[in-house]
Amino acid sequence: MRFFFFLNKFLLLMLVLILTDSCSTYESIQIQVLKPAQVKITSDINKVLLINHSIFNKSSFTNNVYGKIKNENIDSARSDEFFNGLFYVLSNSPRFELVNINPIYIIKANYNESFKTLDGPTIQKLCNDSDADAAIILENFKINYSPKIKLHYFEDQGYFKGTLEMINNSLWNIYLPSKNKLEDDYLQKDTLYWDGYGDNDAEVYNQLPEINEAILQSCYYAGIKYGERIAQTWEVKNRYLIYCNNKDFMQAFNLAKQDKWDEAIDIWKKFPSGKRKRLAAYASYNLAVASETLDQIDLALEWASKSLILNNNKFVEDYIDILEKRKSEKEKIENQFN
Repeated sequence: MRFFFFLNKFLLLMLVLILTDSCSTYESIQIQVLKPAQVKITSDINKVLLINHSIFNKSSFTNNVYGKIKNENIDSARSDEFFNGLFYVLSNSPRFELVNINPIYIIKANYNESFKTLDGPTIQKLCNDSDADAAIILENFKINYSPKIKLHYFEDQGYFKGTLEMINNSLWNIYLPSKNKLEDDYLQKDTLYWDGYGDNDAEVYNQLPEINEAILQSCYYAGIKYGERIAQTWEVKNRYLIYCNNKDFMQAFNLAKQDKWDEAIDIWKKFPSGKRKRLAAYASYNLAVASETLDQIDLALEWASKSLILNNNKFVEDYIDILEKRKSEKEKIENQFN
């Protein structure tokens, strides 16, 4: 009886230690990651002026590439959406300072000037008047689409699918007056699709946007795409912390959720040199995530590597790959800013 008493007591103690040393789950958190721009724009450019040079005077027209004009402001509304998308990106990027929220309109005389770009002296004066280093200019745009929805019936599954396809072409320039040159001259082509599903064609059509609404959406999206080409942008990413059945881990995790990362780090740092190998690995991993959140990528890699050595884990191995990519992107961003 005495033997079984001590055996049961030993097993109970082991169970407590296992529960204390075990971890329940990975808990998701969100961090903001800065993505590099697609092209490098010279660091001479900081303050930028937005110019809309994409529309022309239709007062002597009744017809053009869009067909009969019912509203002479239709192109103005569409071009505004390009700048709304561009403004959304640039206003949330650390790269440029915008000197104007709404673009300056410079109307072309007629349709024959559609591909005529704005001349250097005019841009120079506008930039000088606005204290801008350079101008971002929408020079032209054209939208192609078929008014007929592509409808297909899937007989084996008994439903219809309709697709609206739209091609949005836009010509963008960045002009740097101090060097009298185009810093970027880019023809952007975007193809967008909208899909609808239903038991009949009417249900499909009801799910698809009106043509004019789809055009406006394509213009807004094109503005975003060009913004991402020239400016570094913030992106929300999911990361995971290991949430353990340990009061110190719980406290550190709760501090991290409140963005009190320095305090959480102080707690997790108690474990990596301890005797509990599993807790040491988990704490090292959490320290890697904390370091990345504070934009200390090299330190994050050190902690993640230590975690992998302590406990060979595919999850941590994948995270190291993510950190390696972030390190490469961070070097690219630093080069773009310099």
